[in-house]
Amino acid sequence: MEILLKRIDSFTSLSSEAMKALQSILHVKTYAAGTILCKIDELPTQVYFIKSGFARGYAWSSKGTSYNRAIYTNNEFMASLSALIQKKKATLALECLTACETIETNFYDFIELGKKYPEIALIYSKVLEENFIKLEIGNIQLATMSATERYLALRKRIPRIDNHISQFHIASHLGITPIQLSRIRKGLLTSK
Repeated sequence: MEILLKRIDSFTSLSSEAMKALQSILHVKTYAAGTILCKIDELPTQVYFIKSGFARGYAWSSKGTSYNRAIYTNNEFMASLSALIQKKKATLALECLTACETIETNFYDFIELGKKYPEIALIYSKVLEENFIKLEIGNIQLATMSATERYLALRKRIPRIDNHISQFHIASHLGITPIQLSRIRKGLLTSK
């Protein structure tokens, strides 16, 4: 729990009362690789902080192909956020790509605590800001960078990602095929 509390401390200082209230709704859980934490068309309730491991947020196309919209790793928050905010069924599924240890809470319990403790509401605001920035950066990268540049940016954000998750999931996140990713990797190796 200490790693999450340290992360929260980077956002705001919590009073001992707020800290105690927050800790009362947090739960540490471990999931096996392949565990679906949020299914499409289900009403989600949970927000996850990844203590360790890799997970993905993905959507399905009308043709039945899954597309990774996000890859999450250590010290990152993860949720089907738009579904939680709108109290609608999820359009973004969440899956553990490796064994994951999470610290999680019920989103609505967290929001209620924020009404009582302004510093907890500030955590929510800061996490929303972080997620907006990540989304904006991802959209800009997709529109302005080549697949090779996006791959290098992903490797910079998550060093040694290739050692942890499959080429299929990396390629899906980049919006390319595994064959294209293989060519990019080969090109990077030969250019050294």
